[in-house]
This record gives sequence, structure tokens and C-alpha cells, in this order.
Amino acid sequence: MLIGILSDSHDNFPGLMEAVEIFKRRKVEMILHAGDVVAPGMCYAFEGWDGELFLVYGNNDGDRVGLARDFGQVGGEFLEDFGEIEAAGRRIALLHGTYEPLVRALVDSGAFDVVVRGHDHNVRVVPGDALVINPGEVWGHFTGRKTVAILETRSLETEIVEMGSSPSIREMTGRRP
Repeated sequence: MLIGILSDSHDNFPGLMEAVEIFKRRKVEMILHAGDVVAPGMCYAFEGWDGELFLVYGNNDGDRVGLARDFGQVGGEFLEDFGEIEAAGRRIALLHGTYEPLVRALVDSGAFDVVVRGHDHNVRVVPGDALVINPGEVWGHFTGRKTVAILETRSLETEIVEMGSSPSIREMTGRRP
């Protein structure tokens, strides 16, 4: 089974629509969004998606009532701050990842095969007893990269899909790392 993983879309509606199109082309069956959608209307980028769809809140998701309402209208399931998902025999934890000790505890717990997180916008795939996947950001302006991930549940092989680049905040403000 293929699972599309994304995070930190931060009101980038065209980027979110592009991610969904990538997942459709790649025949992904489930999408996991690790939070920071931001505006409720962003959920309509998923209209027409016919696979399973799960979302957790991020620290920038202020209108939780609106997000839950709009996400439900497109067939998504809102899992609040944390979700446990079973997919093709794999146990997956889904959270935004704001609090690192919690992420570490989930990884170390032995309860999950995969921990999906976002928050820091940095792409990471870390193998171990639990595979940790941070798909990066759909927004693109934090790191300058727009990325999503595709997980194959049988092998746990994870592909990072580049969706292009954007000027980073540092570049737009004239600051260099």
C-alpha cells in the first residue's frame, strides 16, 4: 500500500493541490497530513480524493472547529492532536511534532512501526525500531523546498518527492544562513 505524507502546507493552496495530484498520479491509497494546514478552506484542495484521508492539528492551526468542519466535508478524518492509524498491518503514529520529548517517546515506545511528524519543515527519514518520517513542507518558504513523502507499507521504503523550490524567508529578507 502506498501512503502519501505531507505537512506544513501553511495556506499554500496551489502547493497542496499539487501534492494531491502527485498522490493521485502515483496511485496513493491514503494521505496523512501532519498539521499546519492553517486556514479551513485549504481542506478543499482534497476535494475529489477518494482514498483515506487523515489530518492532525499543528501549532499554527487556529480555527480547529472550521478545520474539522471543512475537512469532514471533503471526506477527511480529523484526529485532533494525535492519531493512531493502522494501514496494511503497519501501526502509524501521526502528530505535528511540536514537543520533541513526545516524538522521542513514541519512537522508543515500541508501539509503532512508523512515526509521522512535521513542525520543523526539515525533510528527514530516520530508520530504526520505528521509522520516523518528516516529509518537509508543502509551503516551501521556510527551507526553500516544497516536498512530500510516499511510504510503501510492505518494505517501509520512503521516497521524498520534490515539488520545486520557493524563495526562503531568509532569501526574501536578504538574510543568509
